[in-house]
Amino acid sequence: MSACRQVAVRVALGVASLVALEAVSHELESSGPAKWDPKRLSYMPIDHAVKPPPGVFLPQFVVGLQNRWAVGQDIHVCFVGGSDELRSQILEIADQWFQHANLKIVKGSASGQSCSTNDHSEIRVGFAEPGYWSYIGTDALNQVLISNNLVSLNLAEFDKSPPSEPRFSGVVLHEFGHALGLEHEHQSPASGCDGEYDWDKLYSYYLTTYGWDKQKVDDNVRQLSADRSAYAWSQFDPDSIMIYGTDPKFLKRGTQSPCYLHDNDKLSALDFTGIETTYPKGDIKQFLGSRISALKVATAKLRSGKLRDLLSKQLDLHESQLRKLQ
Repeated sequence: MSACRQVAVRVALGVASLVALEAVSHELESSGPAKWDPKRLSYMPIDHAVKPPPGVFLPQFVVGLQNRWAVGQDIHVCFVGGSDELRSQILEIADQWFQHANLKIVKGSASGQSCSTNDHSEIRVGFAEPGYWSYIGTDALNQVLISNNLVSLNLAEFDKSPPSEPRFSGVVLHEFGHALGLEHEHQSPASGCDGEYDWDKLYSYYLTTYGWDKQKVDDNVRQLSADRSAYAWSQFDPDSIMIYGTDPKFLKRGTQSPCYLHDNDKLSALDFTGIETTYPKGDIKQFLGSRISALKVATAKLRSGKLRDLLSKQLDLHESQLRKLQ
């Protein structure tokens, strides 16, 4: 797994026969454009992170904190819809991440709990909207979503016609990976996939099918900048759960390309390493303290702007978590 920014920044959706897409279901290619809840349109599950301005250096883990949860934090999970059996199955699969992360999943019961009005649960799972997707880490708590009672992770029609195993587990693990902050693996700076895609075909396809301009395609498909002041990553991991399958017709070398990738349905060794690095076990108070100190230094360098706002929210999150432990 590529722990890009040690947390995810991109969309959590994909078409199995394409590369990763924003707000698109696995079946969208045949079923037509997705119809979104109008309330969601003002805050879609896309990259909301901001890179440091030119000349401002921030330690990589501070920039990464834009979407991270605080180490040791309780991560509440609630559901909108779904049977007790379905909820239990999803929670059991998602727990694989939590076994390796210094985070505590709060389920309410073995079969989970239902989301309340204006629910502030860190992960709110639904089944009614188009596609398989998740907001990235702390983006799930945006007030636009909470005030409109919008879920933060969607598994389209899992409550009616769920995919069979092992794809069921693969989709759940992938989306919960995003909810905990992990990036799409094909966008790792180590992947080298940018040079493999036929970008003219991709631009044409996205423009015709989804109305995306060139910049939106670049933002959501091209690999992340190899800038260690903003990101951290391992070697490219084709076995990562954060991979999405690619259609060979969009690759210059087709099925012979090293970026001809297939969906994975279980966590890889590097997935475990990535989540353990992002939420390390050990002295939580000491770890939170070091991050708080770094965040104070970082926010002091930025007088205003979205990046300062994001880092300030992270500072509040970490200070709140530290107070709970004292």
